[in-house]
Amino acid sequence: MGFWDFLRKNPSERPPPEERRPTSAPPPAEGPAPGVARLAKIGLVGGPSLDEAMMIFAGLRASPDEGRAVDELARAAKERTIPAPLLLALASTLVDRGEREAAERVLVGASSSDALMLLADLAEARADVPRALTLVERVLLRDLDHPGARERHKRWRLELGLEAPLRAAPAGATVVTRDADAPFDLLREVGRGGAGAVYEAIDRDLGRHVALKVYHQPERDRAQLTHEARVAVALAGPGVVPVLDIDPDHGWVALAWSRGGAIRDHLRARATDRILPVEKWVAALAFALSRVHAGGWVHLDVKPANVLISDTGAPLLTDFGIARRAGEASPGGSLGYVSPERIAGHVADPRDDVYGFGRVIEDVLDMTDDPIILGRWRPMVAVCTGPAEQRPADGRALLTRLRVEMGL
Repeated sequence: MGFWDFLRKNPSERPPPEERRPTSAPPPAEGPAPGVARLAKIGLVGGPSLDEAMMIFAGLRASPDEGRAVDELARAAKERTIPAPLLLALASTLVDRGEREAAERVLVGASSSDALMLLADLAEARADVPRALTLVERVLLRDLDHPGARERHKRWRLELGLEAPLRAAPAGATVVTRDADAPFDLLREVGRGGAGAVYEAIDRDLGRHVALKVYHQPERDRAQLTHEARVAVALAGPGVVPVLDIDPDHGWVALAWSRGGAIRDHLRARATDRILPVEKWVAALAFALSRVHAGGWVHLDVKPANVLISDTGAPLLTDFGIARRAGEASPGGSLGYVSPERIAGHVADPRDDVYGFGRVIEDVLDMTDDPIILGRWRPMVAVCTGPAEQRPADGRALLTRLRVEMGL
């Protein structure tokens, strides 16, 4: 007699239900796979390292658990700072899944060159070429040879009907005063731009240090030099560098010397003492912009080279050469610091300066990998450099936002 015949004739010998061997595999347990659960802990104490997280995520790509992995990473990115390479991998995966808007949301506040390139391509895909151009210019500002950056820059400028790309003054530009009787001894060059060069100099008559800006072509740029000095004098006060003297005929303007140099100098030297934490100077810079905007002006060239650090550590705005009244036609600006609206041909608007303000903070944040600092300030950068309608309307609104949201 067989085993199953025996059981049919002797049912009392059957094992109780809980001891019977299942005839099929049990249904899978609910909840994320182990790899997904581990990935979700990125950025937490005891969580995976970046290398481990990248390996886990790569392994989950194109697997049945890809969707869960994407959801968990996106949730983690909202709650804490996620390493930039993993954030970029997440955004790229979302693009592959056809979720472009979600990819852009994930990269809000991201500043790596690869992230900016992806954001630029996404902006182009939704026909926002001006924004795409501003993003790729931010890449070129760091790395002229970044793959694909120059090609995109040229193509998008042509598409927008813009002329030759913005560029710095050539190395051979004239950078010395033309008046042998100018009352200054030049000590060293401290900066150079498209309009002129800036020197640390000594006023021979008064024995004081000055910042001497010498225009490359004074005959051509006389009106701009005079304009720069007049606007700075009209706005004289907290947050604006004082004008000491001017000679339009010979192409120079003397400004008060700031021993702390420009924020750009600290970025180049990788020196963070005076610019981190950003709480040291951001509120004062916003206040300076509020004064500029209250006076009816838009600076239009807010960038690290034009934010000086005074002897007391307070920021000072300098170089009002392209400043315009709000509502006037806006001239070109510096590569990487021009808002998308200006590239699209809009008139001067205080929100252009708010954009520059956000870009300055972003450059400074690139000097640190402290997750607390980045988590605190990246959202503010994203607001200032994001869509114009979502930015603070002017310096006063920006200052209010800093006080309310950042406690400054």
